[in-house]
Amino acid sequence: MTSLAEGMRAGLATATLASARGRWTGADLFEAAERLAAWIVRQAPGPVISTVTDAAATAVTALAGDLADRPVMHLDPAVKVTLDGIVVRAHSPARADYGDDRFGLHATAGLPATRIDGVPARSQVFFTSGSTGRPEGVVRGSDAVLSDASLVSARLGLGAGSRVLVSAPVQHVYGFNYGLIAPLRLGGSVYYAGPRVIPSQLARAAHREGADTLVGHPALYQLLAQDATTGATADLGPLDQAISAGAPLPAGSVLAITSRHRFELHNCYGSSEAGAVTLSAVQGSEPPGDAGLLLDGVDASTSEGELVLRTPSLAAGYLTPAGLGPLRADGAWYRTGDLAELHGGRVRLKGRVANVINVAGRKVSPEEVEAVLVEHPGVIDAEVYAEPDQVRGQVPVAAVTLRADVPVAEVLGWCRARLAPYQVPRRIEVRDQLNRTETGKRIRSVRQADRS
Repeated sequence: MTSLAEGMRAGLATATLASARGRWTGADLFEAAERLAAWIVRQAPGPVISTVTDAAATAVTALAGDLADRPVMHLDPAVKVTLDGIVVRAHSPARADYGDDRFGLHATAGLPATRIDGVPARSQVFFTSGSTGRPEGVVRGSDAVLSDASLVSARLGLGAGSRVLVSAPVQHVYGFNYGLIAPLRLGGSVYYAGPRVIPSQLARAAHREGADTLVGHPALYQLLAQDATTGATADLGPLDQAISAGAPLPAGSVLAITSRHRFELHNCYGSSEAGAVTLSAVQGSEPPGDAGLLLDGVDASTSEGELVLRTPSLAAGYLTPAGLGPLRADGAWYRTGDLAELHGGRVRLKGRVANVINVAGRKVSPEEVEAVLVEHPGVIDAEVYAEPDQVRGQVPVAAVTLRADVPVAEVLGWCRARLAPYQVPRRIEVRDQLNRTETGKRIRSVRQADRS
């Protein structure tokens, strides 16, 4: 297996990374990683548990684990997972065995360590958001991390002169691979603005850093779309391109953004297990469910309607209580759990296999109905779930957030004009907000999960 540190060493010689905490060269990052690695190898065997959220501290910790031949497990504070091992924190606890104030990280050698039988030593472990149930630890070897970053860099044209602005959280595969690894391994410059940045702050950072590429999450682009519709558009002038991943952007939001900003907006579809699968520019005129053009090197097919993949960026497996567990696969093909159609190298998503609502034997994808709902100009967000029905077994029901003065009857009429009768929600409930993760993914209700 290729070392992540070795795969990045050449690029780090000229790379830079900055955030609100400070500004560092790639050499600074590597030297700090070597110091931390030297301390780690003196501790008892076990994984490195990273709870840091700043980009520089994350980069140092990831490289240090790789240099020390230990897997690094990246924990988002919002994801409830308990692990034991060498814990790296952003703030010093009452007692810290190792500290590096320049990067704001402190480490404690805790025992007993989480069992990691079969987990590759030089791997990065990321926990899914739990949007489809419980969080899962996805084990990504350094080869997969580097391959994923390479595929995305090639499609976006990133290089040594790239200046990347990042607002996606780096505890997740998307922010880590495309906001950190992809530009830094090529000698580019990164400024980490953080996931809670607002458009005006983003604009100031873009101009100050001369950023040409934005790596953002869907919630940020929804803020940009809202600003565009009110006329209070932040000036993101230096940006040439922006990439979104985690959840598809509604066509109305895409149109609002692209009509006000000159950068090219890209959508990326992928997963923690597969890495990036598609990446292409969006205009707002794409058919519902369009996930974009497959990346070079990614093979896709369907099996009984389910999207299956072969990719060099595939994870090694899942972290289980017994160690490394297998991915869901049919031979060499990874089963994504997504219903999809393929059209000339483009992927059109139809929903999740596990979420299908059975209406008297007819299958309804909640995601398809949600896509129709959010196309209505008065609907901000939507969730569709199954409700028991004595005659038909299940029926779809929708929860929505609406803009002011939009009658529910109008939204129902919109659905009836665009959906088959069995797909139309039996009723629509209005909510103040719907549950989403920090990266914009739907957190599906327990009620839906129990009934679908």
